[in-house]
Order: sequence, then C-alpha cells, then structure tokens
Amino acid sequence: MFEFAMVLPLLSMLLVGIIYGGITFYDYVTLADAVAVGARTIATNRGAGTGPPTACSMGETALDNAATNLKSGSLTISAETFTGPGGSVCSALVAGDYVTVTATYPCSMTVPFANINLCPVQNAGGSFISSTTSVRIE
Repeated sequence: MFEFAMVLPLLSMLLVGIIYGGITFYDYVTLADAVAVGARTIATNRGAGTGPPTACSMGETALDNAATNLKSGSLTISAETFTGPGGSVCSALVAGDYVTVTATYPCSMTVPFANINLCPVQNAGGSFISSTTSVRIE
C-alpha cells in the first residue's frame, strides 16, 4: 500500500527546489540584462573622453541601475576588457573595437534538507552567478 505520508517530504523538497531554482534563474536573467546594458552604454558613449564621467563609469552606473532587483552592494563588475585597434583603454575606443563586460553576483541557494547548492559557479571564493557580454563598437 502506497501512503501519502511517505511521499509528502519528497514533494516538499521538490517544490522548494523548484522555487529556489526559479529565484536563481531570475537573478541570472536580471544580471545578464544589466551587463548587456552596461556594455551598450560604454559602446555608445565612447566619445566621452578622459574627463568625468568616462564611458566606463557611465557603463558601470548603467549596469548598477539596470540590476533593479539585485542588491547593488553585492554586484561586482569583475572585468571590462577592450580589444581592437583602439587599444586597451576605455577613453581610446574607436570603431571596430570590442567591449567585453563581466559581472558576478553572489548566490546562496542551498536547498533545505538536501544540502544541494543550485548556484551554477562555485569556487573557493563562494558561490555566484556570472554573466559576460561583448559588444562591437560601430
């Protein structure tokens, strides 16, 4: 005889896992959109020059503002790289260069009762989600 009381803990764990997985996915989509906004802002404001605000500082501000549902103090812009004829400096960007922006956000989605961490990237520094976007400057 199959009893419902035996299945209830498994169904509860499955439901909690689905909820935590949804939260993690939502955070990732928000981070990916914010990184894309930051990269586009740098590409479109490449003529800002060396004075404040620079194209890079505008991109970082746009990225922070676009990550509306993420804690801004926890959001880390881990890399801004520039490749192409203009060199590797934000103020020297020219048409044909590529801007690559990478950001990370801490993730602590441990499923209760199962000790399973749903965060996609885990290392000695902790668990986090990460997103990278490259934009070609026209």
